[in-house]
Amino acid sequence: MSEQHRVIFVLTSGVDIGSPIVASLAARGASVAWLTDGADAPIADIGKGVIRIAASFSSRAALEHAFAAAVERVGAPSQVVASAMPRIALDAQDIETISDERWRASCGAAMKSVLYSLQASQSQMATRGGSVVVIGPSLSLAGAPQLVPLSTAIEGQRGLVKSTARQWGKLGLTVNWIAAAPRALSPLFDKLPLPVKPDPVPVALGRPLDLGSEIAPVIEFLGSAAGRVMTGVTLMLDGGEWMVP
Repeated sequence: MSEQHRVIFVLTSGVDIGSPIVASLAARGASVAWLTDGADAPIADIGKGVIRIAASFSSRAALEHAFAAAVERVGAPSQVVASAMPRIALDAQDIETISDERWRASCGAAMKSVLYSLQASQSQMATRGGSVVVIGPSLSLAGAPQLVPLSTAIEGQRGLVKSTARQWGKLGLTVNWIAAAPRALSPLFDKLPLPVKPDPVPVALGRPLDLGSEIAPVIEFLGSAAGRVMTGVTLMLDGGEWMVP
């Protein structure tokens, strides 16, 4: 896999954390396709170098169709970045009031979206190797009141990453997880009941990391030759708040 030309697919289902990432990766020289099921305007300016492709995460076949469209536009990917957080999963609700329907729409949908993302990535990169990075909020490592489906889904996604990494290592295909401070991912977390440390002193850097300027370069590193010696790893990029292994 060439280090000279990087082709990166960024997949986002639900909450838009993709636009700052694609803008940063494109600015750093990568060819970027953004596969998203969002219909709203992006929260960040993605510039002219990013190819935005409408994607459905309803099935593996539907997502592979979007992958095929992206390959036609920018080429086969050397790295895939994925995030799946249904908007309904960010609606705070006590656990005893959660219906089966809400659980499937929040927790179940988030898990399936990452599963399909991994399967579609493997179809594209199994013979060449590459990097897959799944990113989500760090709240699953500490728990979050009234966000039980989201916390469960995020921890389940992390389990998917570790188990898949064990299977795909022999293919030269690495899979890693990035846990970011929730408020670094989206302003939608600002008013939610999150486990946070209000005093900036215990947070090593005193703030969450910026998604575009600080987290995206780490994603880029994980796709490099040096970064691909790491697989199945959880990277805590929350500014040193929780420091959970």
